[in-house]
Amino acid sequence: MNILITGGLGVNGCWVTRQLLEMGHQPIILDNRPDFSLVSDIADEITVVVGDIQDLATITSTLKDHHVQRICHLAAIYPDAADANPLLGFQVNAMATVNILEAAHIMEVERVVFTSSVAALSPVTEDYLFPERIPVNEDYNAYPSAGGVYGATKVASELMGMNYQRLYGMQFVALRFAPIYGPGKHAPRHGNINVVWNRIVEHALHGDPLIFENGGDERHDMTYSRDVARSVVLACFSESLEHSIFHIGSGGSYTLREFCERVKGVIPGANIEVGPGRGDRGIGRGGPWLFDISRAKKELGYEAQYDPAAAVQDWLHWLERLELPVVPTA
Repeated sequence: MNILITGGLGVNGCWVTRQLLEMGHQPIILDNRPDFSLVSDIADEITVVVGDIQDLATITSTLKDHHVQRICHLAAIYPDAADANPLLGFQVNAMATVNILEAAHIMEVERVVFTSSVAALSPVTEDYLFPERIPVNEDYNAYPSAGGVYGATKVASELMGMNYQRLYGMQFVALRFAPIYGPGKHAPRHGNINVVWNRIVEHALHGDPLIFENGGDERHDMTYSRDVARSVVLACFSESLEHSIFHIGSGGSYTLREFCERVKGVIPGANIEVGPGRGDRGIGRGGPWLFDISRAKKELGYEAQYDPAAAVQDWLHWLERLELPVVPTA
């Protein structure tokens, strides 16, 4: 099957590209920057179209020329950049999604999978926090008053996807991810995003000390980038869809201390100190609450494959295989 992946060379899209190729499908990458650093070992096996997702004609011709049957839409600009230029943020993250949907409708593409975010949700209330720890399911309000331009564009994209599904019968799936960590977030396209889980691993790999004065007992949900990719691929092919929106996370939680201990178990020289207590609830995007992934488990067959230790071991493998630099975020 020929499958279009927007942002298929990026820090999450690269793993979708890789997995589809391993499954025997033909990934067609639409990306505005031909940076092959995360797919250098498979660059000769993939088709890349350099183009802008803001250009409906480019998308439509790509679908036509490559006989695309399904789309995985991952391309976006990230929160800080969207807030810095709200017009551009909305054009790239929301209007371009409508371009994808319209092109898919014109060319009769079977299904569009859209990568949404925890940022789409309204602020999580105390009922879902310590000590109740009720997992947040897909029925939770999606009105991101604190999610900035990025969150607004994710909600807009979800709503437009469901309207294209309603109006034209197109299959649409939106995946909301708990905070994502994984290799490659230093790439120029991605920016220097300060994801705490990335910062911990990168500082450990670089040999730099890292101190958290408190917060070691606070629990968090997070998603490794290869679990992100697995959920996208499952959503692309699942035949048991009853819903359009799914929450994707670890299926559990880890305290900051537990996460750091697992990193130190894989990188023995890591110099990380973690103080006690519940700490800052704002650590990482989303805060200290859990995603309910039961719908994704039932309809997509999704379960996380990587705990923090397995994720860091995998991270080390790909850093070596792809000869990627270790660039700690601030």
